[in-house]
Amino acid sequence: MQHQPHNLRGNQPKYVVCSQTNQRQNNEDSFQIFSLTPVIGKTPVTILTIADGMGGHAYGEHVSEQALHKLSLSLFEQLIVKSSLNCNVINETSVSSESLAQILWQAIEQANAHVRRMIEVNKWGKAGSTILVTAILDHQAIALNLGDSPLFHYQQETGNLTKVTQEHTVANTLVNARMITEEMARYHEGRNRLEFYIGCSELPTKLPLYQISLQPGDLLLLCTDGVSSLLLLEEIKQILANTNQVLEEIAQNLLQAAQAAGETDNQTLILWQVD
Repeated sequence: MQHQPHNLRGNQPKYVVCSQTNQRQNNEDSFQIFSLTPVIGKTPVTILTIADGMGGHAYGEHVSEQALHKLSLSLFEQLIVKSSLNCNVINETSVSSESLAQILWQAIEQANAHVRRMIEVNKWGKAGSTILVTAILDHQAIALNLGDSPLFHYQQETGNLTKVTQEHTVANTLVNARMITEEMARYHEGRNRLEFYIGCSELPTKLPLYQISLQPGDLLLLCTDGVSSLLLLEEIKQILANTNQVLEEIAQNLLQAAQAAGETDNQTLILWQVD
């Protein structure tokens, strides 16, 4: 299934969303985009999220969807409900990046607990999902992730592309230990074996927090590994650098490049351009 892309003009943010089954029987990816305004009259917090149900395990599409469902409810409760309930004075102070980071972590913890209860009640055995959440506040993005759904940041002014997040896979652990190279990790048997994910019994004690400074024209690419795993960073960079194309064309070029490299997995991406 191909979801219709969104490219809003004028004063609205410019972004495109694509999600397709590719060569699998069903699509186990989920995504969500929304904005919350914790302080009336202040800049809203925009939330971009992607989740990829674990391949080879049952009910992946339900787990990824429920993970984002619980994540969004937790963010709404923490950013909106707690600060406004029984409060007759409008808070004039915008939410800080530090408090936002803590809120994101708590939302991931609650999503993990919710998914674990769902798996246990339904006796699904081993099931899970990756998760990537990015919060945009003013000219800063804050991201947290579990699993191997990455976030990329393309800087239009310099032409640099950075893979912001690290993957929680066996292969990436070996790369960090300098036991294998990044090129070897692309084909290593542990490239799809996740150490941390939504639904796992124990989350890491300290999850890395990623903060990015944004400039007008920059691109944020959130995607599942069905888009990125078989493409080199330089290949992704060349596609994103084609500023003569609209976002929809750039997104389709990414999907097609991954398929040309032999990708058969579900493919989901959010391509966000900073105003």
